[in-house]
Amino acid sequence: MTKKPKIATILLIFFILLTLVSLLFLYYTHAIPLEKTSVTSLYTYGYQGTYNYIAALKPNTIYDNKTTLKPGEGPIYRRITDHIDVNFTYVFEGNLPANFTIKYSVHEYVETAHWRKQISELPQKNIETTGTRSDLSINNITTIDPPSIQEFVNEINEETGILASQYSLNITIKMYIEAKTSVGTVNESFMPTLKAEFQSSASEGEIISISGLEQGKTGEITETEKIYQLGVQQNRNISYGVSVASFAGLVISAWFFIRTRPPKPSKPEKLLEDIIGPYEEIIAEAAQEVSEKDQLSKPGTTLAIKTLEDLVKIADTLERPILHSYKPPETHIFRIIDDAAQYEFTTTISTLAKRKAIMEEEENE
Repeated sequence: MTKKPKIATILLIFFILLTLVSLLFLYYTHAIPLEKTSVTSLYTYGYQGTYNYIAALKPNTIYDNKTTLKPGEGPIYRRITDHIDVNFTYVFEGNLPANFTIKYSVHEYVETAHWRKQISELPQKNIETTGTRSDLSINNITTIDPPSIQEFVNEINEETGILASQYSLNITIKMYIEAKTSVGTVNESFMPTLKAEFQSSASEGEIISISGLEQGKTGEITETEKIYQLGVQQNRNISYGVSVASFAGLVISAWFFIRTRPPKPSKPEKLLEDIIGPYEEIIAEAAQEVSEKDQLSKPGTTLAIKTLEDLVKIADTLERPILHSYKPPETHIFRIIDDAAQYEFTTTISTLAKRKAIMEEEENE
């Protein structure tokens, strides 16, 4: 390999590697966002609504004539229950002082699988407090009277013809809370619902199942800030420049490599055709090579000619043909036989190949 092909190969390998690295750098810089989001918590809060009840019992054997039943003390059997008093407490607490405004109203519904009917509504009330905590207590928010509710359900059943053996009393407190702080205002709506289901089954009896005793929520006021990452854009600009430069270098080095790479070795037949082609009209193929014995037996002098072109000039002058013969493994002899002398040009395939390579290199330069 000559000097130029070596340089071309080194340059091509260098720019291929540089292009791959620049593409990886380009991908990396675009995988990082130009902006990042920073979220700061300014105010955190939470609130809890809790229902509590006390069931007043009639004289009974199952609870040893116990007169009241509280949550967790056992099933509430409808037949021994006189009434149920329901209380409600609400607590809102945050980590900063606030001015609280709480609006609430109470609604009661009787519901079956086929219909829903409101039976009671307490008008909206407002309370205002200040501090990090606000408390609301509603004692005796309502009294559940099982016989009255059953009578109401039977009345609807009579009117509709629908037999509803399972029904419930739903108590919903609709609350709207506003908490004004130094960092912002919280506006929340909260509707805790207590559900008293009247159920009847042979395995459990007639019971009142109460659910939804505790409900709550947490939240916060946050500040979101978008931070522009200047270094990311700078790296992207650098990656653009490196990618363009490396790709341009790759194109130029590939062109240079193609221009300077050694040609494929020509086949011996092609090399011989190239040299004989222009003079094929005056060159004849000899049937066999003349032996040294035959050459010595013939009179005259054998003259070695430097080039085939010079031999062609002699052939034109003497008006004689040129005889071509092949001497293995790669020697070719071109000969003019005259009465007074023999003129010979001898060459080999190796010599022809070297000559062609030198000519092509000179053309490239």
